[in-house]
Parts: sequence; structure tokens; C-alpha cells
Amino acid sequence: MEFCVLGPLLVRDGGRVRAVPAAKQRVLLAALLLRPGQVVPADVLADTIWNFSPPPSASTTLRNYVMRLRRGLGEAGERIETREGGYLIEVAPGELDASRFEVLRAKGEAALREGAHERAAELLRAALGLWRGPALADVPSDALHQVEAGRLNEGRLDAVEARVEAELRLDRHPAVVAELRALTVEHPERERFWAQLMAALHRSGRRTEALGVYQEVRRTLLDEIGVEPGADIREMHRVILRDEPVVVESPDEEFTVTPHQLPPDVADFTGRAAELGEVSGFLRAPRSCPAVVAVSGQPGIGKSALAVHAGQAVRADFPDGVLYAELGGTDPVPAEPAAVLRSFLLALGVARDAVPAGLGARAALYRSVLSGRRVLVVLDDARDSAQVRPLLPADPAAGALVTSRGVLADLPGARHVGVGVPAEGEAGLLFGRIVGAERAAADPRAVADVVTLCGRVPLAVRAAAARLVARPAWSVRALADRLAVRGRLFDELRIGALDVRSSIALSHDALDEATARAFRVLAWSERRTVGLADAAELLEESPGAVEPLLDRLVDAHLLAAPAPGRYAYDDLLRAFARERSLLLDPEWLRSRAVGCAVGAGDGVVGRPVGMVRVPAQRHSVEQHGGCTTCRSSDAQVA
Repeated sequence: MEFCVLGPLLVRDGGRVRAVPAAKQRVLLAALLLRPGQVVPADVLADTIWNFSPPPSASTTLRNYVMRLRRGLGEAGERIETREGGYLIEVAPGELDASRFEVLRAKGEAALREGAHERAAELLRAALGLWRGPALADVPSDALHQVEAGRLNEGRLDAVEARVEAELRLDRHPAVVAELRALTVEHPERERFWAQLMAALHRSGRRTEALGVYQEVRRTLLDEIGVEPGADIREMHRVILRDEPVVVESPDEEFTVTPHQLPPDVADFTGRAAELGEVSGFLRAPRSCPAVVAVSGQPGIGKSALAVHAGQAVRADFPDGVLYAELGGTDPVPAEPAAVLRSFLLALGVARDAVPAGLGARAALYRSVLSGRRVLVVLDDARDSAQVRPLLPADPAAGALVTSRGVLADLPGARHVGVGVPAEGEAGLLFGRIVGAERAAADPRAVADVVTLCGRVPLAVRAAAARLVARPAWSVRALADRLAVRGRLFDELRIGALDVRSSIALSHDALDEATARAFRVLAWSERRTVGLADAAELLEESPGAVEPLLDRLVDAHLLAAPAPGRYAYDDLLRAFARERSLLLDPEWLRSRAVGCAVGAGDGVVGRPVGMVRVPAQRHSVEQHGGCTTCRSSDAQVA
């Protein structure tokens, strides 16, 4: 059996050539052959077949194409297998011409580096002899031609350069002059061909022609690309001008680094044993498709720290590297997937000039480069699934760990891990590790009060502890008393880059107006949970109109849903919502919210609503930082 992609698509079965007349079936077969023995996801195949614009019926049509391809290829068609999420084709070693080419090319280049020039020339000639024309010549797929065919054709030209160098080292200069002239016309951007032509002419005693080639390449590069010749050509020109002997050197051996881009682990990381066990267990488990874990939780809950800690813990399970990117999902302008892919491709060793333009082409090359590699991809602070999908690996050996504030429910095949508020003991332990065990042990009750006032949210606990570290004269009790002053909580929980108010504001400000208003207004209820019907009455909307707003808040982890139709606030989020309501909502609306018995009944326990008095708004948002009205108010915003 023989499968050929180095030229028109070809299948040989016992000496018989199997034709694939249907164009889209040729695309399907080529896409499978370029990842032999690996599951190619159905959505990747659909993008490849229909050039990233698959029709609604793509899934059904793809199954029909697979069925017809199996039937048309006879025994070779039996190699195509259906697997979970996609398809694969089994190819034995030596059956795919592209694989044989890579093996011969690697051996030839190794022989060249070792000085075995005759052996190198033979191996590289054999490798190039497998080519019957441009790769995938009759496969009508822009996706495959932009990435896969481009990669294969680039490899062929690299092999040609190495073979010519071997010939030059064997003093076969006249024999390669004509070939090099043709290559410089066909590929004027490849400067090594020009340098080899100059060397061949000079060592053949044709110095004037060699100098003429320099003028030609300089003119060509300036006219067509707008750049001067590179260092190799300029050095060759200098050597020829001085009539010095040309020394043909091997190209520099590639310098490659296995990427390990994770930030340093947090030294005082505390707890999260259950979440760590779930994340690491899922990433380590053998699978037929990539393991994708989506970690989500409210602002400041410690998602990024958990991802980094878990990534470091499973690093040894991904020996081919760990890629990391901050996606800026909470920033006004999040990271573009195409820009992230470019940085990943460069980290994986792809040359800068080999990185294609466009998201689709980069994503396809990214999947190809990761093929067969055990790589972990960590994507922090994702905005949505659309930002994440192009960055996910396709190889079953790889894994991905994604963090986001919202639940990425539409991310196919992902294991969703929610990160909640830690237990009081864990939060207290974190506080003690930051301020020092002796200082924390001096007043355990005060530590418990600080942790409670921080809502046990790790960012708030960390900010409070950092405040104490920066104030050596303060006791833990002094800090707890400051946090307990009404209206001052978020001012106290701000030091350096640690700012709890700003962190929550990023999620609030990303909401649409109606959802943000619901988040603020419902926080004035003193009851622990809010029922849907009561929320609808308070917001003067129908339950059908209010439920999507509340669901969006739950998905953003700004509300919890402890039971169907009931919603609850985290203490810190409730405090923020009330503070922000003072700034943005009219007094009558806040007063009406307090006056409504929201969430009454159903056995829900809460303090009497009348305990809350709502002050009038007396300042703008910009003035809030120095406002004393909110700080001295009886409103429960802390």
C-alpha cells in the first residue's frame, strides 16, 4: 500500500492506482493522510473541506463523503476509521511518501553536518525523487494549500538547498550552475540560492558572472521586496571582490527550545485540593481527543493561581512543552487569537517568515506543528469560547487548561471546574502565610474576622494581608476594625496591584445595561436568596424577561443559583453591587428595592429588610473616591 501527497493525490494498492475523482473526497483523504494514525476532529475536516465556511449540513455530508471514500478505495478504504469526534486513517511506516521524504531529508542533512558529502547528496537526491510535482497538486482546498502544501513545499526547497551544498562541497560547481539559475528565477526570495550560484560561478572561474549575479540579486530584492541582500550574500560578494577562495559552510544548526511559558507558581498557594485533583486527573487521563479543562469563578477567586499551580503540577506529563497566554478577556480590547497563535508558532520553532497571515491559516499550521506532541496549552482569562477555539490543540496527546470568569458552556468536550469560595480555615491559612505565622497566631479571632469581612475571597484576603505587611505597627485586630467600618471595605482592600473593587468592576462593566442594573438593585434585599417572581416584581418586568438577566449573572459568576428559580449573592459581590448602586441608580429605585420583601417565604432566612436605610446619591462616580457620604452612611455596603 502506498499513499502519495507529494504531487497529485495518489493511492497505490498492490500495484493498482486507486483514483479519487470527487474533489471534496480528495480534500478529505489528504486531510487524513497529513495526520496519519491520528484522529482529525470532524469540525477541522469540515473547515478544511469547505474552506472555513461549512454548510449547515456539513456533519451529514461529511459522513457521506467518508462512506463513499471507503467504498472507492477498496482495501485502502478500510484503513479509514470512525473515532469519537472525528476520523483517522491508519498508515504503516513507509507507506506515506511525505513521511519517507522527511526521513530521507533528515538523514541527508545529518550526513552533511557530519561531512559525509557523497552520502548526503545521495540521500537528498532520493528524498527529492519522491516528488512528482507541487504538493497536493489536485487537492482543491485553500486551507490545505496555505498551510500543509506550503509546509511540504518549503521542506522540498530546504532539501534542494542542502543537496546543492553537498554538490558544491564535492566540487561539482559547473553541474549545479544551470539548476541554480532556474531556482533563483523561480524563488527570488530565497537568498541562499543566490549565494550558492555566486559561489558556483566563482569556483568555476567565472568571477565576472558571479559579480553580475550580486548586482542582479540586489536589484531584484530592492525592486520586488524593498530590502538589501542579507549578510550571506554580502559576505560572498566581498569574498569574490577580493578573489578569495570560497568556503562553503553548512547552514547553522537549528537552535530549538522546548517552550515552558508558565509563570512562576505562587509560593503561598493554599488549599484547593479537590479542584487540583479534578484538573490534574482529567489532564493526565489517556483520551482519544485532547483534554480540555475550563476553570471558571467569580472575580478574585484564584482561577489564575489554580491554573498555574495545576500546570506546574502536570508539567512532567507534557514533555514537549507548556504554552501560556493571557487572553485579556476582562480588558477593553482582549487578545486576538491570530496574534496569540503567532506567538505560539514562534515559540514552537516556526520561523518568523513562515508564519502565515490570517487566523485560519495560522490555526491550521498550529494544529500541524502540535501533531504528535504532548503539549499543554494554558489560556488565562478568556472572554468567550470563540476566542478560545482556534487556540485549542487537536492532537489527543495534548491538553488545554482555560480560565475565565464566565462559564464557557459552549466549549465542546470541556471538563468544567467551578472555583468557589474556600473554607474559612483555608482562607485563614492563606492570610497567615502572607503576614507570618507568629503575627496571625497572636489573635486568631481577629484573623477569623478579617477573613469573614473579606468574604473568604482569596484576592481580598491577599489584599488585606498585604496591607498588614505594609503596616508593621498595625495589629490584626486594627485591620479588622478598619475593614468593619461601613463604606470603607473596598478602600481598605486596595494596595499596589491588588484592588478588589477594580477587579469586580471589570465584570460589572462588561454587562449590558439591563443585566448590570438587575445585579445592583437586587443586592439591596437583605434575604440570602432572591426568588424569580419577586425579582421580576422588583424590576417591574415579567419573569420571562428577568430570568435571562439572572442567568447571565450566574454564568458570569456574579450570582449563584443554589436552587432552580432562586439566586444568591456572595457577600463581597453584594457589597460591591450596593456600592455601585449608590453611584449609578436613583434614590427612588434603591428605596423601593429596600421596601420590597424580596424573596419572602420558602423558608429563606434573612435579616429584616427594614434594617437597611438607603442614602441619597450626593456625588458623581468620579467623586466617589473621596466621598464621605457613603463612608459615613448607615447603608450596608461592606
